Amino acid sequence: MSTKTKVIIDTDVDFDDYMAMVYLLQNPDIEVIAISITGCGAAHLSHGVNNVANLLTLFGEEALSTPILKGSPAPLRYSNVFPGSVRTDADCHYDAVFPGTNPSPNIVDAQDWLTRYFLETQDTVTVLSIGGGTNFGILFSSAKTNVRLQEGIKRGIDKIVMMGGNLLPEYIAPGAKGNIMATLGNNAYYNNDVAEWNIFIDPLGAQIVFESGIPIELIALNATNDVPIDQSFVDKLNAINTPQAKFVSQILAFPANAAGIGSFLSFWDPLAACTLADPTLVTTQSFNVSIYQELDEEKDQSGKLIVDDNGSAIDIAISASKDAVYAEYLRVISLPSAI
Repeated sequence: MSTKTKVIIDTDVDFDDYMAMVYLLQNPDIEVIAISITGCGAAHLSHGVNNVANLLTLFGEEALSTPILKGSPAPLRYSNVFPGSVRTDADCHYDAVFPGTNPSPNIVDAQDWLTRYFLETQDTVTVLSIGGGTNFGILFSSAKTNVRLQEGIKRGIDKIVMMGGNLLPEYIAPGAKGNIMATLGNNAYYNNDVAEWNIFIDPLGAQIVFESGIPIELIALNATNDVPIDQSFVDKLNAINTPQAKFVSQILAFPANAAGIGSFLSFWDPLAACTLADPTLVTTQSFNVSIYQELDEEKDQSGKLIVDDNGSAIDIAISASKDAVYAEYLRVISLPSAI
């Protein structure tokens, strides 16, 4: 009998985070043991916590008690934020309808739960980091003065799969530019064309995660650019008659998301989630990297990945197979519901 992969999801509850969470919660080979929420990215913390609590109603009675870890409302460095419209849309969960309201959500403090878990567990887990490095950056910082916690974390985390970052053309051909300016459009209140949002939101948190010594696979824009969300995917998704598929269809039908189908939306977080079940979906290459930390209001590079001999050794996904990713995601989302 195969053993399920135990997973802790760390999320900022954006549209693609829902895609990733639904995939993992529906996957019979995955056991989601907790979902950690950060308030630093798309959704504000209170909204993200409540939305994830109600998302669990898609997955049957047992899922309702999944620990929801209320994390940090602010990054460890700076206050780099998504546009207000993005945050408002995330807070209202893109008008997608949850099956119900979770009657007794298991909401706990993230640092308390994570500390206790890694001090006590004998299991190993994979961390899916799809909301920036803040929550686990705080945990790893605390562990620097707690030897038992350090040992528990290194024993308890098999690897971290993080969606984030991009290797620029100066480091690899063809390379991938940052995605900050594309999101801002005509409302460019930052001047940063080298970083990716999950890293940009909290460069220090991500750097602490990189330096943790835990094996990391970074699902970078270099790979996610190979898997755009196009109309053919949406058509196949819309043809699936499961509650989970219908929910994801509603997320993608929200006007701000629908406008990006076939143009600027990619399989960012769901690609990272799919690699937990099938690592062969991406091609990886090992690089020693660090994250540029300094903020410059005129020509900012904070959050830039720097290939650096003195940096942390990270396996970075540099390409992906679109057709295989689509097939894997749709396979799982088609599975019978637990409800």
